[in-house]
Parts: sequence; C-alpha cells; structure tokens
Amino acid sequence: MSQVEAFISRLDKVKGRNGSWTACCPAHKDKSPSLSIREGQDGRVLVHCFAGCSVHEVVGAVGMSVNDLFPPDEKRKEYGHAKPSVKASFYSSDLMRIIGFESLVVQIAAIDMANGKKLSDTDRERLTVASQRIQEAMRYGNV
Repeated sequence: MSQVEAFISRLDKVKGRNGSWTACCPAHKDKSPSLSIREGQDGRVLVHCFAGCSVHEVVGAVGMSVNDLFPPDEKRKEYGHAKPSVKASFYSSDLMRIIGFESLVVQIAAIDMANGKKLSDTDRERLTVASQRIQEAMRYGNV
C-alpha cells in the first residue's frame, strides 16, 4: 500500500482519483470535504485543509505522523530527494509539561479509586481526555 493509499484509507467522504482527492478533514468537525490530498510524482503526499488545520493536526488525527507522508528511502533516492527534515510543531519541553500535567490528573483519579471513591461520569470523561492528550503528546514527540 502506498503512502497516499494508507492516508486516504483513514479518511471519510473521499472523492477523486489519479493523484488528487478531497475528503472531510479529520482534525475538525467537517461536514463537507475541506481537505485536499495530492500525490506528487515522487510519491509524497501533499495535504491541505482549507479550514486552516495544520498538516501535523490532520495526520495526527488519523494516527499518523508527517514522516508517513513521504515514500520509503529507496523511492526518494530515485527522484534525488534527501530524507525529509520535518520540524516538530511543539518543543519537547512543552510536550513534557503536557504529559506531566495530564499524568497528575491520572494520579489523582488513581488515588481516589484506591481510597474507594467511585469516579463520576465527569471524572471518567476527564480521565479519558487526559489519556488522549498523553497519547497525542507522545505521537508529536515521535515526529
């Protein structure tokens, strides 16, 4: 499966062919397709959200990283491209701060449960958000 096929398979309302598609952007609540996807001649996947979502937000929303939009090393060499240099959109210190804060939320919930306190629906929802944010920060750290 090519990079573009792997990416498009994770999107909704995909239309198009021959190297150019539109789809609903997974990074925001999109009712009609606002995401443009193109495949470059060298196999790169070009992504643009007309609502303003960054490439990092779009690929992160489908569980991928920006590096996943580039073809394997041997394919890039055919076209004379060096390995892409992808700058993370967050500093590692910011990611660590996020992980630290959200892990504190998890710790408080764990202490409450260990002391026999039943978590409310709101507490469980916040715990889910904390888990999602920790996982997202870890994904951004792997870009």
